[in-house]
Amino acid sequence: MKKSLLIPIILSMLLFAGSAFAVDFGFYFDLGTGSGTAEFDVAYSDEFDIDTDFYGIGFQFETSPVTPKNVFSYRFQAGFESRGIEDEEDVTLELGGFVINNTFGFGGNVSEKTRLWAGPQILLGFYSGETDQQLFGEELSFTGFGFGIGLAGGANFGLGSGNTILTTTVGVRGFGLAGEAEWYDFDEALNGNTTEIFISIGMLF
Repeated sequence: MKKSLLIPIILSMLLFAGSAFAVDFGFYFDLGTGSGTAEFDVAYSDEFDIDTDFYGIGFQFETSPVTPKNVFSYRFQAGFESRGIEDEEDVTLELGGFVINNTFGFGGNVSEKTRLWAGPQILLGFYSGETDQQLFGEELSFTGFGFGIGLAGGANFGLGSGNTILTTTVGVRGFGLAGEAEWYDFDEALNGNTTEIFISIGMLF
């Protein structure tokens, strides 16, 4: 298929979705924290405890955000995430990446402009970065992927007489990170797993 045909096809799909499922578009901001363990093989193999903190900002759309007749809603988010992973020696791996978040909400309206919902969430991400300190004269760099699955819940609030909607979300998820660590001439795997809590606030229009 020619690339020139992709744009009108995608626009047509979005217009159809907007008319059939009441799709609203906007932005979001989220942040969270967690802890877990990691393991890597750079000169030696070891498992150690880690803490993680992160925040992100990006684009979102949601189907049926405050539609009384629909039980199901779907939220898609895509944006930039900054994530720090700190080990027991206070060395932090500072990562930046692109994430895609899919949230499947089940709920209903408690008033004409207020919807409560809860459901599963799946996150996919691509990250890269390096440590904030040198390890024996050299920073450790990392490139890899993240995967998260958890449970989220929240409320959507219609504001004023227009189509502006405030989205609020809290949740908990298991998050796994896997990729390649580079340090001097060593090029080995680095894997980590954390349990984290997060909040998200956004707007739809």
